Amino acid sequence: MQKNDTRPANNLAKGQLWKLRDGYIYIVGQGKRLVQYKMLKSEKQRAVMTRMAGIEALEKFLREHQAEPVAGSSAN
Repeated sequence: MQKNDTRPANNLAKGQLWKLRDGYIYIVGQGKRLVQYKMLKSEKQRAVMTRMAGIEALEKFLREHQAEPVAGSSAN
């Protein structure tokens, strides 16, 4: 039985690092509907509280802030 899933392809993956104008977003993990991420001030920082948001909401945030994936981070 084939599943009709009309959701768009997901661009987020565990280990990705996204560059924002004034910081970074590091993807810690991902479930079916939620993604865990960290908002960082520098690329090497990791001791930050992990946050959780809906996948679509985080993707929208990244688009609105013109975030770009950092070359060399995993899953790019």
